[in-house]
Amino acid sequence: MVERAAAPGPPAPAPQDPRAARERRAGTRRSRVRRRLERRLLWSGLWRRRGAVTLAVAALAIGSSVAAALLHVSHDVSRKLTRELRALGPNLLLVPESASGPGRDYLDVDEARARLARAGLDGVPLLYVVATAGDRPLQLVGADLAAARRLHPAWVVGAGDGRSLIGRRLMRRLGLSPGDRVTLAFADQTRTLELAVGATLIAGGPDEEAWWIPLEDAEDASGLAGRASLVQARIPAGRDPSGAVRALGQGGGMRALLLHALSDTEAGLLDRMRRLMALVTVAALVAAGLCAFGTLTDLALERRRDIALMKALGAGARDIVRQLVAESLAIGLAGGIAGWLLGVFFAEIIGRRVFFAPVAIGWDVPPTVVGLSLLVAALAGLGPVRLALAVEPATALRGD
Repeated sequence: MVERAAAPGPPAPAPQDPRAARERRAGTRRSRVRRRLERRLLWSGLWRRRGAVTLAVAALAIGSSVAAALLHVSHDVSRKLTRELRALGPNLLLVPESASGPGRDYLDVDEARARLARAGLDGVPLLYVVATAGDRPLQLVGADLAAARRLHPAWVVGAGDGRSLIGRRLMRRLGLSPGDRVTLAFADQTRTLELAVGATLIAGGPDEEAWWIPLEDAEDASGLAGRASLVQARIPAGRDPSGAVRALGQGGGMRALLLHALSDTEAGLLDRMRRLMALVTVAALVAAGLCAFGTLTDLALERRRDIALMKALGAGARDIVRQLVAESLAIGLAGGIAGWLLGVFFAEIIGRRVFFAPVAIGWDVPPTVVGLSLLVAALAGLGPVRLALAVEPATALRGD
């Protein structure tokens, strides 16, 4: 009979040293006791001097409430102001650089779109074509109608076939009704275009005097494939307009024109409002920090004997610093939370009394406000920490 060798099993665990295990358990218990004792000392130190602590929390809460209110108002008002100014339409035009020579008075659509993409902007190429309906002249505008409507959020488009948009004033001048079909002729008298009256466009300006059709139809009717008279675009709020103009003008053949009244108004309003909010916020936080610094310093002076006793009993500099920093951060956390709640109330008052509209709550504001309060409290606690580290146990315990 052949005996088979037993398969090797998993290695046996190394024997543990009972003494090392007991030391680890004892160290864990000491750490738990130490943390529990530090928490009790923290709570006891704050509670026994609750009057001064309340004053420090109130100072940080007031400063944080100003920061919270202004952050809420700044975010919401900036968003609403940008939306209102966007309703005014494009604030930049891309036009041919020179109108001399055949074909130089039009833009290359693909090149224009490529430059807009490099500049990070959205634009709508427009091709203007003059046509006649009978003996009455009218203007056709070829464009991407969906993109044009996004660029002009103030447009009101009535019901009807959305494949073309006819200006309300043009429709009245021509005596047309929805569903009518019109045959348009062009200057060379060799091409015609039959259009059905589509949706009515109410734009409140010269756009109501034009008939807006797809760009491809305008190119076919005019024989100008891949060409555009100009490009309308919009520079987002907060972006430097001069940088966009330089980027669009590189390479020649076209130049960018800013509608300064729009772009300067938008950029100026937002910039001035943000600077005002930032200055007021910084001033409020500095005032709160100074008040907290004075209060925490008074607390440290009152506790000189306690700190001296802790040092005499063996507490190191790290233990003292950790205790004082924990107290400062606890005060900062309480002040930040209370300040955010007060800030929401103040923001609502500012919105309704100043801007006559409710202010939306931004849920990214609470972490910012609490973080600022903790930072101010930590900075305010540096003075008391330095004072506590300089305490001499023998001198303090003698009462000198």
